[in-house]
Amino acid sequence: MRYNRYSVLTMACHVCTDINQGALPALLPFLVLHKDISYASAAGLIFAANSMSSVVQPLFGYLGDRVSWPWLMGLGAFLAGGGLALVGFLDSYWSIFAAVAVSGIGVALFHPEGGRVANLAAGDRKGAGIAIFSVGGNIGFALGPVIASVALATMGLKGTIVFLIPAVAMAAVILASLGGLNRLAAESRRGKTGGKHAPAKDDWKSFFKVSACLTSRSVVAYGLTTFIPLYFAVVLLLPEASASATLTLYSVMTAVATLLGGQAADRFGFSRVIKGGFVFLVPLMLIFPLIGNVPLAIFLLVPIALAINTPQAAMIALGQKFMSNHIGTSSGIMFGLAVSIGGMVAPGIGWIGDRYGLTMAMYAVASFAVLTMLLALLIPGSPRAVENPKQHPVDDAQPRPEPDNTASR
Repeated sequence: MRYNRYSVLTMACHVCTDINQGALPALLPFLVLHKDISYASAAGLIFAANSMSSVVQPLFGYLGDRVSWPWLMGLGAFLAGGGLALVGFLDSYWSIFAAVAVSGIGVALFHPEGGRVANLAAGDRKGAGIAIFSVGGNIGFALGPVIASVALATMGLKGTIVFLIPAVAMAAVILASLGGLNRLAAESRRGKTGGKHAPAKDDWKSFFKVSACLTSRSVVAYGLTTFIPLYFAVVLLLPEASASATLTLYSVMTAVATLLGGQAADRFGFSRVIKGGFVFLVPLMLIFPLIGNVPLAIFLLVPIALAINTPQAAMIALGQKFMSNHIGTSSGIMFGLAVSIGGMVAPGIGWIGDRYGLTMAMYAVASFAVLTMLLALLIPGSPRAVENPKQHPVDDAQPRPEPDNTASR
């Protein structure tokens, strides 16, 4: 029961942190129209939120493998919300850029430690455990556009102040839970050093294959979350609020897909879930820009969200399994370098949208879906010893004797 409590805690903190990531793309149509910024400049705010993450997350993940800092989860949630809350009160583009960068740093502080604690709390069911953690981010992404749309519609751009409320609340909850979180980390360290099972050897080659695929996937994911509202508003001519609301549908289906994907990974295998999802994604992404009918385009968002997000928890859990001795580092790389690079590529896709139109921008996103599928096909299945080390006990005192086959000769 204790481990379930910490799984819920990390999920809740993930919700409060990623509300801000989900809200930022929904703010873009308002900023484009009221601050008179270009598509590329709007996508540059996504770059601001993620560029610092690509450096900070692996660093804190590396340190997290050596010392437990669960308070970083609370600090990260606070900075993520506080930075975004400032956006509506600023006038110049570069001051908005700086505030969004602070929010991105907060997100970067949370994810490595949050991913490490979620892994510890998951026990033997890593797929389902990481899915619970990941779905917190999905819920945050789903709530973010709703909160942004309602707040800005009723209060104007200064409505961004509402993002400070969950930030402060979650920071207080983490602060109150530090004692239990520290005990969880201590129990895990004692289990590793006192057990009779040999620690699995880190498989860097396989881990980097997973990370490469996750990086390419992040370009598709950020491309969709950045340009779905703009595409529906500019190409399909939906009102601003309705266009932003399409991102909520996509995010809700993302949460459903993540939970289903974690369960499926534990049952059918991580590699199969990863490959199957991305093979299914490619034709959907190639068809989407051809759709001119609004209801059909909205309907197509559902299978797209399922296809791209079902493999997510499986990829993160598999990467952590390949790096079982450095879970913080692997979490930092996957949530930092691999995931944040998608946001860094977004301005390039925005440039395509400015120069050639948003339809061509969506085709650019689709091209990364093809690349993601090809990289997924290179991911190996986990060696049995990595998938479940408990199936291969090793006696620390004596070497395992070779079997005696004399009687069978």
